Amino acid sequence: MEPYWSNSTVTIYNGDCLDILRSMPDGSIDAVITDPPYPEINRDYGKLTEAQWHDLMNQVVAECRRLLKPSGSAMFVLQPNMEKIGRMRPWLWQFMAKWTAEWNMVQDAWWWNYGAVPTSTCHQKVGLMRASLKACVWLGEPDCYRDQDAVLWRESDSMKATRLSRRAEDRREYRPSGHSINLASFNATVARRGGVTPLNVLPLTPDGGSGRAGHGAGTPLKLAEWWTKYISPKGGTVLDPFMGAGTMGIAAAQLGRRYVGIEQHEKYCHISAKRIRAAAIKSFDIFDPLCGSVGERI
Repeated sequence: MEPYWSNSTVTIYNGDCLDILRSMPDGSIDAVITDPPYPEINRDYGKLTEAQWHDLMNQVVAECRRLLKPSGSAMFVLQPNMEKIGRMRPWLWQFMAKWTAEWNMVQDAWWWNYGAVPTSTCHQKVGLMRASLKACVWLGEPDCYRDQDAVLWRESDSMKATRLSRRAEDRREYRPSGHSINLASFNATVARRGGVTPLNVLPLTPDGGSGRAGHGAGTPLKLAEWWTKYISPKGGTVLDPFMGAGTMGIAAAQLGRRYVGIEQHEKYCHISAKRIRAAAIKSFDIFDPLCGSVGERI
């Protein structure tokens, strides 16, 4: 299938994602990192019912599984929504349960938008909480590739102070849960690795990049970068079947990965090509010209 645009490391396709996925060879992808459309949400690119969404996503997941290398895994960013105030739609949990049973969920993971603004459901008379979590549904084999060292968190000031004090020497700390930890060993590991083990809830606020680029459902670049570093090896290939404005491609370009993006709406292909090219030039300080007539239009 002819790409909409490509360079030495990036390939963008404009078309139906299932048609394009089915044309790709088995075992050619290291990681799938994508933020699909959600059901029952009105967007300029259309609206899917819950049944339509399940039909689409079940086929997409099956194709992604075929395309992944044995060590590869796939992560889908999904946000639950309501049928009406006080009644959640079940599609997210149905999707997670199905693919946990039929494939494998490596670990539950969540993106916490801690800067989420209150909505009408938070009104005092309604009394609901502020929606701020999105699921990062991580599917793959139990021993799939992941590089924890690439995503370590900076240690807190209090932890650093403890590590540098004599209080951390040969002392075991006991927790109410019954777990205990040897502080000397723990802090030595933190110092050696240069950071602490990340939690499975990633606190990030949207950066507005995709929104400024004209897409109404943006993914934070920092979230895309985090998952790219975590589940794709350097020089590996990242696939995004729902490319949108190309944030996953920007992360891949900046981090030295190859990227395949698929988007059915041409205007977003155009936006993505411009954004990814700009990111590649900024990151590597090179001029990487767009190809053919598409390059002339952009």
